[in-house]
Amino acid sequence: MVPSRHLVREDVDFLSLLSAANRRRLLQGATQAVVPAGTIAYSPGAPDVAVVIEEGLVRVYWSVPDGRQATVAFVHKNEMIGTPFPIRHAMWFYVQIVSESTVKYMNLKTFRDLAAREVEVMAAIAAQQYARVRNAFRLIAVRSLGNVKERLAFDLLERACQCQLTSGRLEVKTTQADLADSIASSREVVSRAMRDLRVAGIVETAPGLVRVNDPHRLVAIVRDFVL
Repeated sequence: MVPSRHLVREDVDFLSLLSAANRRRLLQGATQAVVPAGTIAYSPGAPDVAVVIEEGLVRVYWSVPDGRQATVAFVHKNEMIGTPFPIRHAMWFYVQIVSESTVKYMNLKTFRDLAAREVEVMAAIAAQQYARVRNAFRLIAVRSLGNVKERLAFDLLERACQCQLTSGRLEVKTTQADLADSIASSREVVSRAMRDLRVAGIVETAPGLVRVNDPHRLVAIVRDFVL
């Protein structure tokens, strides 16, 4: 018997998990910044940070020395990224701003002090980390188990994000035949899926090029995949 699948939200409104008093304490000394699309907001070895995304879309990815990358998560409005744990540990991932984002940088000492003494704050961190792990499992699974539209959306988004880091543009230099090979489908099926994305205004195409107009909606397609 095949087990039923349930939709569990991976996005966590981090601050909403806290009482008004703890939220107020946590935001003391916090600073707000608007970060342009294409920015690497964090890389391994940089000073620890803890940030809440107020608006925008952020990609968390891992990279190896030869330049290959693997997306770990797409982070959305109201989610938290960082190392606010009482026990310090180095972050091993890169954080890329996919669309212009408004972020709030927490005072790391305040955050860690609160997490060390307030069960509610630590529980909110745990909820966020659980969501992040489930998100990572989703991204792994969708590559092989998602339908054509979901696999294509992820493939386009990951490639476009990598291109953004060098060109500043969310685009993919590819052909429909290459996309079909990449997601283990046929050119005809990919062509129909691309047409749907184009009609919806999510992407636009030219010979050998796909430009992503709305990365948020591509992420939404990937998130439709149910674990």
